[in-house]
Amino acid sequence: MGWSGIELYYTPGSPHCRAVLMCIKALELDVDLIKLDMYQKYEHKKPWFVKMNPQHTVPTLNDNEYILWESRAILCYLVNKFGSSCPKKSQLYPTDPEMRANVDRLLYFDTGTLYKNIVDYFHPQLMSGEEADERKANALKQSLEYIDLFLEKTSYCAGPQLTIADFSILASVTQLEGMDYKITAYQNLYAWVERLKSELPYYEACNSAGIEMFRAWAKSKNESYTSKGK
Repeated sequence: MGWSGIELYYTPGSPHCRAVLMCIKALELDVDLIKLDMYQKYEHKKPWFVKMNPQHTVPTLNDNEYILWESRAILCYLVNKFGSSCPKKSQLYPTDPEMRANVDRLLYFDTGTLYKNIVDYFHPQLMSGEEADERKANALKQSLEYIDLFLEKTSYCAGPQLTIADFSILASVTQLEGMDYKITAYQNLYAWVERLKSELPYYEACNSAGIEMFRAWAKSKNESYTSKGK
């Protein structure tokens, strides 16, 4: 297969990038994956990348000079553009208004509630060595309880079939593995995660190395605070 002209700038440790990688695999797209070193070389702050994406975030998609960032926007764009010719692929972002609205609701829930609460809880611990905040811990638990409740009635997050909402939420939830945060208390959620790990043939290729990369980084941060007596 020849070069499609599609490039994805990413870093494996980012859950947002992992979600897009899963979508690319599900759509069977030929994409040039360009890995950025954001932690040592700060490649996302290089002038050429800032010119492409002023927010200098990943993932960033370059589809033949059309530039798009924000992972959930990329997920929608990819299925809208490349999934319409195949029913199995188009169902990843259904065209039915009600089904699509369910997917959108979960995408917004992920960015505004679930992932936000993950960041709110862990970021101060990782970046400043602060003690865990009970209020933020409870907000994260509430977010996980919501997903657990959603999955009582459906096999997937947004309904009876796999959608991009599953990619987004799966990536966010599995980021917790890098912090050794257990979700076994949420039976429906835990069963869904374990099922998708075996059900998606591309899960390991898109996620395992990135989760371990994040785990190693988080461990090094925690050890640095311990050595300083924090």
